Amino acid sequence: MKIPTITVLLLCTCLFACSPLFAQQLPNTINVRARVTYIDPDPTYNAIISLSNTSNYDYDSVSLAELKERFKKSVTESGLLWDSIKEHPGTFGFETMRYKKEGILYLFETKSVEGMKRFLNIKLPILQNLEMSSTVEIDSQEAEKITQMALDKAFKQATLLANKAKKKLGDIVALKEHGGLFDKPYQVSLYYNRPPGEFFYEIEVTYEIH
Repeated sequence: MKIPTITVLLLCTCLFACSPLFAQQLPNTINVRARVTYIDPDPTYNAIISLSNTSNYDYDSVSLAELKERFKKSVTESGLLWDSIKEHPGTFGFETMRYKKEGILYLFETKSVEGMKRFLNIKLPILQNLEMSSTVEIDSQEAEKITQMALDKAFKQATLLANKAKKKLGDIVALKEHGGLFDKPYQVSLYYNRPPGEFFYEIEVTYEIH
């Protein structure tokens, strides 16, 4: 008695799939992803370091206050202002590192490439680099430019595919962005082989084809 039931279900499924409404929901399309790179010309450079005593013999009996003074001296000797460095920049500080000793976290921020290089060139055994990055914030004009770059790249890629398939490219039927961070701070780690202020934006575009 189960065979007629299965036959009826298959027949109904075929009728539904062949209906005009169902066909309209599955048009012939091309789906492409386009990723573009934008270099922010004016990022903010950030560095977070920790200061604490080490096992170095020269620092064994030095207090945290004295370590701080030595660091302050190195900062001023590098040509930077001590006031440009923030101590304990966040709600939590050195205690989050779970070391069994005292320490201080410092944050340095600047728009100057030279200033950032000077700070990074301060070398003391009591210092540890925790983070080096640039912060990018895309404004409305930059967002419009980047979005247009991505759309142009998607259109070029879809046109190439359509031509190869001997099809004509139609309207956009679906659009989705991946990782859009407009009007929000976007952090990029500093590397020797990557430009600072590098921002990636990716969209997924579906075109109808005829």
